[in-house]
Amino acid sequence: MSNFLVELLIEEIPARFQLTAIKNFSDIIVNEFEKNKICYENIKSYVTPRRLVFSAKLHDTIAEFSEEKKGPQISAPSEVIEKFLKSIGISREACVERIVNNKTFIFANIKHEKRNVADSLGEIVKTAILSLPWPKSMHWGEHSFSFVRPLRNIMCVFNGKVIDVDMRAEINLRSVDYTFGHRFMANRKVFAKDINEYLKNMKDAFVIADQNERRQIILDKCADINEEIEKSKTNSEKINVLITEDLLEEVVGLVEYPVVITGKISEKFMRLPEEVIITTMRTHQRYFPTMIGRKLAPYFVFVANNITDDNGKAIRAGNERVLSARLADALFFFENDLTIPLERHLDDLKKIAFNEKLGTIYDRTLRIVDVCGYLYNEVSRENTCGQLMLSKNSGEILKRAALLAKCDLATNLVCEFTELQGIMGAHYARCQGESEEVCYIIRDQYKPIDELYSPLCALYSMADKIDVIVGLFAIGKMPTGSKDPFALRRAAIGIIKIIMKYEMNIDLYSVLQKTFERLKQDTKTADLDPCTVGNVMAFILDRLRVVLKDSGIDHDVINAVLAVPQDIQSMQKKAKILDSILKSELGKQIISIYKRARNIVNGNSGTFVDDTLFSQEEEKKFFAEIKKLEEDFRKLKNDNLCVIDEFELKLTRCLQMENTISEFFTNVLVNTDDATIKVNRIGLLAKFLSVINNELPEISRF
Repeated sequence: MSNFLVELLIEEIPARFQLTAIKNFSDIIVNEFEKNKICYENIKSYVTPRRLVFSAKLHDTIAEFSEEKKGPQISAPSEVIEKFLKSIGISREACVERIVNNKTFIFANIKHEKRNVADSLGEIVKTAILSLPWPKSMHWGEHSFSFVRPLRNIMCVFNGKVIDVDMRAEINLRSVDYTFGHRFMANRKVFAKDINEYLKNMKDAFVIADQNERRQIILDKCADINEEIEKSKTNSEKINVLITEDLLEEVVGLVEYPVVITGKISEKFMRLPEEVIITTMRTHQRYFPTMIGRKLAPYFVFVANNITDDNGKAIRAGNERVLSARLADALFFFENDLTIPLERHLDDLKKIAFNEKLGTIYDRTLRIVDVCGYLYNEVSRENTCGQLMLSKNSGEILKRAALLAKCDLATNLVCEFTELQGIMGAHYARCQGESEEVCYIIRDQYKPIDELYSPLCALYSMADKIDVIVGLFAIGKMPTGSKDPFALRRAAIGIIKIIMKYEMNIDLYSVLQKTFERLKQDTKTADLDPCTVGNVMAFILDRLRVVLKDSGIDHDVINAVLAVPQDIQSMQKKAKILDSILKSELGKQIISIYKRARNIVNGNSGTFVDDTLFSQEEEKKFFAEIKKLEEDFRKLKNDNLCVIDEFELKLTRCLQMENTISEFFTNVLVNTDDATIKVNRIGLLAKFLSVINNELPEISRF
């Protein structure tokens, strides 16, 4: 087998496009190999900021083969048939007719002669270039051809010889047997006949083509960072580089020859909140922060793309200067923001629009404060299940946090660093004397449910989500199909997860109703949908269906539980209990018996039973069990148990009847010839069904 190598030299591919691009490029070429019956092995592909590289080992020739192509029906217009024949270069007489699904089609048997692989490779590479998809592309010069960035060189070699990839018509470019080295350190021609020679020669030209190798170089250098900065360290504690996967992938996609350099942060900037410094480094500069233990260290790590004569001294100084300028701005904003109490920014929120019909962020803040009150009243009332651990002043804390939560949107620092909303509000609140619980609520308002600090943080998050869902549904901005621009489905799932996590037995419908009534008080919210509350509740229950399904609950169980109106926490727990029981053999037997009894009763609602007509012991035993079941259900109600505990005990009690009911069906003929006894036995089954349906309505849905 011979070596095939192709490299596209491009001007700076955005890092976020690179991995997808090389996968697509490789897939297209491999698909073309298979279409052309080219035998291949040892596929390799690499990507750098300037290159897409593909290599493989291929057979020199394509063996002779035949393929059959299906044409149009024989009844098709003559022009259609002629077009098909012309496209494959065969005569009508050489075709055969075959019946497929009672219709007669033309089939052509095409013979392909043995040919050289090299004759097909140029067209394959060109096809891959022309069909390579990009999220964004551009034109350059006077060319109509578009690509992610200008394509500057095509290196294409097979068995040591250039394969002609002719793109003169598109961009006035033709393939060659060489590429170019590093733009700054080795901008010269580099020749190679196979992938191993290519990787070696490119490395000599200061290009690490393998993205995984570049990644490992960065990781290894970051692991040894203590050796580089040992002399400037103020203590002996070990410094660790804070590396995140997304930033690492981006940095790997920014350099062809990674050179890891460490810089220092001026001590005056270390009084900024750590989140400000880290965000500045990561988001704005693509630097890696460093930590000493859990504390931010006054150093940063960045990756340059070339080696300099001064060992990176000028590059380090330049990056330190740029970072200092950004941090100086941040420090100025931070210190100025601290001079203004957070609450005074409430008036500034009147200038920030939320929605044309739903008013400003100020209007929304006041609504959320009220929704927090509705939720707090729900969770603080006496419940027998799912009690939240709340203090006496939790309500005031929650409302105070809700009032201040969005105020940092009007601060200078958050206007500059929008990623820090909530985080900076918590810092300002803490500096200005607010309680720690208030600060936690403000800080966590945008966090995922699993990362919330406390139940009060969860209540605020829930109130925020309820307000936005009710508001947008009220003005007709609900999700449609796969489109959900405001992430309302995610918000609804967040509400459900909070209720489940903290076992809140709340009347969600009542909270939604009060939220909607509060919304109507705002003068700017005219023409609200009167069906909003019902639509929102149905929307949330539909998301509950998804959550239960994802947790492994059976579809029939979900339908049965959701058909009986109750609070979300109860539905979730009942579904879990019912699913567990019905997956057991005993549970399956009980449902089977219930369905059999329902089929026999078949709509007969009479439950009167005359025990003097019983002629078999199984009848008497079954009737006694039903009366005992009724009595046990009454006792369970009088015990004031939690709804879930009562439900589970009732299900368990039903399972205990399995032997009695099975014996009844085995030994007693319900549809006897004696009409009086038949009616009495049907009444016995109807009474059993009535008890189950009244006390366990979920079962009646099976």
